[in-house]
Amino acid sequence: MSRNIVVIGEGKTKIVKTNPNDPATVFLYFKDDITAGDGAKHDVFEGKAVLDWAVSRDCFELLSRRGLSTHYIDSPEERVMLVRKLDRKLELEVVTRRVATGSILKWGDYSEGDRFDPVITQFHYKDDPLHDPMLDDRYVEFMIRDKDAWEYSSMRQVNTQVFLVLEAAFAQFGAQLVDIKLEYGIIDGELCVIDEISAGSFRLWPYRSEAPNLDLSNVLSELAPEQRLDKDTYRMGGAPDEVLSKFRAISALTSRFKEVE
Repeated sequence: MSRNIVVIGEGKTKIVKTNPNDPATVFLYFKDDITAGDGAKHDVFEGKAVLDWAVSRDCFELLSRRGLSTHYIDSPEERVMLVRKLDRKLELEVVTRRVATGSILKWGDYSEGDRFDPVITQFHYKDDPLHDPMLDDRYVEFMIRDKDAWEYSSMRQVNTQVFLVLEAAFAQFGAQLVDIKLEYGIIDGELCVIDEISAGSFRLWPYRSEAPNLDLSNVLSELAPEQRLDKDTYRMGGAPDEVLSKFRAISALTSRFKEVE
């Protein structure tokens, strides 16, 4: 890479650098850092960056083949993505859920394994010190209806589409996409999925059998959360080798997304 590349931003898991050959694009460099609890828990696991990058590349390329708009352009080298530069970032995290687990069990009237059909989508204000508070659904509807806030309706629609594409892809390899958290930006007036799509972006539980019954109102008996393949392993205190083995398992699955029709 050119010596003229300049760091213009750094987050918990990535560094953003300029592209001197094209000011309309930037490079995202993945870091080995891993965090949880809104950044309260922080470690560095050597090899994590490569896995996050590979999974993100595979997911973004699948979404591109499905015609969904993202910031992704290419992966010029390991750990690096070339992406379109944002005109405006939307400071929201958009979560779509198929199966109830995690924080929704603490504040919602749900049991672990309850299945949402159709999926549900919620908006969270992106602010770690405030613990990413959720926006009330009535307020979101008000913004769409009375304030012509098209971004909310578009994010809800796109998040659902992304979830369904990835859910179907993982299903071909015996795993249930439980939920997903995505971020968005505006590029040339268009809403785009941005940031990364990796083991920290979603929960993934293997099927218990080759032919699970996923039409049940609660699918916990059909899935294997104890074999989870996502960052919850780290959140729950898993050792570095265990966490990385889960991330490698996800990467092995997404590397086969090119087989998905």
